[in-house]
Amino acid sequence: MSFDRSLARCSFCGRSSSEVRRMVAGPGAAYICDDCLQLCNEILHDATPFSPQALELASRSPVVVAAPQFQTQERSSSPTRNEPLRKVTLELEQKQQGMTLILHQLHYYQTHFELHYLWMRTPFRAGFAFVPRIIFSLQDDIGTQWTGERGGILLARPELSGGSNNAVYQGNARFRPLPSPDARALTIRAIDPLAQFEHEHLQPWQFEIGLS
Repeated sequence: MSFDRSLARCSFCGRSSSEVRRMVAGPGAAYICDDCLQLCNEILHDATPFSPQALELASRSPVVVAAPQFQTQERSSSPTRNEPLRKVTLELEQKQQGMTLILHQLHYYQTHFELHYLWMRTPFRAGFAFVPRIIFSLQDDIGTQWTGERGGILLARPELSGGSNNAVYQGNARFRPLPSPDARALTIRAIDPLAQFEHEHLQPWQFEIGLS
């Protein structure tokens, strides 16, 4: 997935590349500026478990990169070598504690497969300094298990939210290896780890799908 580097923002403070001296690129759309890198170094060398610098960093609001709409149009109109070999439409939806998770599609590639989804929830309260994330755990009917590969893409889609009381994220999670041809069913479990701070006794979403 292409990303315009001129739109880069520090994932810790939100400043753009034109507002800082140096910007270090991480996986996907993750970046850290030289000031925040220095702050992290100071925290690592401070023996105090909850130093003022660590608490200040943890109190910052989330920084999420919005997905430019033109990228979606370009992907749909110009297939590339990264196009999946097969797509399976799911359109499965579950609601829980004011959040909705929609499993959109499974994309099958040569060596792996991807789960594409939409996640709708209320905006994070002030003080949350984490990038939102869904954690997936998969198991088929012959006992094979998968967890989401690190570096999965999650993009804010404010144009889909329909107002300030709702936040919408578009994401995908990658899994290796491909399911066995002998597998006939797949159980998909998902959880929002940050929701544990907001809701007690939150149960994972669980979906059952057929494999063919």
